[in-house]
Amino acid sequence: MKYLSIFFTIILLVCSCTVKSDVSYINVAVSQEPVTTDVMVNTSLTGRLILVGNVYERLVVLDEEGNVKPELASSYVLSEDGKKLSFTIRDGVKFHDGTVMDEEDVVYSLNRWLAVYQKAREMVGDGEFYIESDGIVSIKCLKNLTFLPSLMASSPQSAVIFPKEYLLNIEELVTGAPGTGPYTLKEWVSGEKIVLSSFSDYQSYSDETNGVWGDKKAKSDEIRFYFVSDSTTRLLGLKNGEYDFINDLMSDDRVLVEKDDSLEILDGEESGLIALVFNKKDGVFKSKEMRKAASLTFNREELMKSCYGDYGWSLDSEYMEKESGFWSGELEDPTYKRDLESALSILSTHYDGSEIKILTSNLSNLEKIAYAMESEMEEAGFNVRVIVTDWAGMMEKRKDSSEWDIFISAFSKVPLPQMKSFLSPTYPGWMDSESSAYKAFLSLDEEVTIESAEKKWEEVQKEMWDYIPAYIPGHYSTSYAKNKKLNDVIIQDGFYFWNAYVER
Repeated sequence: MKYLSIFFTIILLVCSCTVKSDVSYINVAVSQEPVTTDVMVNTSLTGRLILVGNVYERLVVLDEEGNVKPELASSYVLSEDGKKLSFTIRDGVKFHDGTVMDEEDVVYSLNRWLAVYQKAREMVGDGEFYIESDGIVSIKCLKNLTFLPSLMASSPQSAVIFPKEYLLNIEELVTGAPGTGPYTLKEWVSGEKIVLSSFSDYQSYSDETNGVWGDKKAKSDEIRFYFVSDSTTRLLGLKNGEYDFINDLMSDDRVLVEKDDSLEILDGEESGLIALVFNKKDGVFKSKEMRKAASLTFNREELMKSCYGDYGWSLDSEYMEKESGFWSGELEDPTYKRDLESALSILSTHYDGSEIKILTSNLSNLEKIAYAMESEMEEAGFNVRVIVTDWAGMMEKRKDSSEWDIFISAFSKVPLPQMKSFLSPTYPGWMDSESSAYKAFLSLDEEVTIESAEKKWEEVQKEMWDYIPAYIPGHYSTSYAKNKKLNDVIIQDGFYFWNAYVER
């Protein structure tokens, strides 16, 4: 009887191992949960990293060098005068429900994107996408469309293509519409995880790979994204084999990864910037002089170090990142160096002692910047209160201009200044649309080449520093960690797993 029991135990173990090996999977721990599957309105970076490229695709994407390349389009053409843009749509692309993508799906999707993404609407004016002929979708308007392909390829509100019928029923869109990508949305357990499952009918559009553009294989049956806000929990899960990959590796944790022979650190390029965004609609920071006074109280190095420790950041006040052609490397915000004497002089005539509310989230140590700001501002005589919520709570709270005076956030790298969301009259912070800085900003759209816009941006950047919509203490580079058995992760302004697999 004893031997029979052992025999059945062995059989059960073999069977359980067999079942497990039938499904190849990657377990990923991410620091936040997306708000919705509607990536056209969701600006969450994590939402884009999970869903865009894996589940939903765009007509065009950026390759590793920042060039616009076709994805759901097979090609595109901009007219000589820059006023008409035409896309040839790939034949035979299937949605996850088995229907074939057609021109109507593309037109409905892109016109909905224009409706929900303010920057895109500003760029095209009254223009709308339309079906020009079989397989051709175009947009034509009085404004210059030179920058539209880059915006479509990389917008934080993603220009993905949904089936037309889901765009007519937004409730279904929010809960998960079919996409065209190599993975389908299999399961979303709120507060716990998102599971993606490989799409057997996916056909790659290229045999080459260049960053996020090109060949997609869906080498793993499932990609499981677990929501783990605590950095220590993410790291322990990686070390004990629960996770194969973690995002937002903290500086203090690097040495623990480096000492583990089974793990590897992946350092991304400059990923974005930290912005202390002023409320320019209500409260004391409607005054440019008060924004200037606050900026002069900050010690940029202390702010960045409070969040990131000794790794993964640089002191840089420019609004664009180093890999961008819009970065000069020679300009500096005139309020960037701490000058407490000048700040006190301004406050003596402009500040009435009103409470300053600093709003932030507890995501990736951002609250530590808030507490460092509080100390520095109180030294100058500001009356400060810090408000810390989770990420979703902060996003909701910052919509109400009465709830905060400065909010702190990380903003991911974008290829165009026009995509910096805090430079907008409609985004929380609310730039004055009649200000000379904003009018100069809008003039970028009139440039007929990216090269001429890069040159003009230097003057626009100076206008912004005079207006002070936000204070930029520095830029950050995101680090990740993975099990060495995880192969072929794509690192390009984030992490992508459609060609990745784990050797188990």
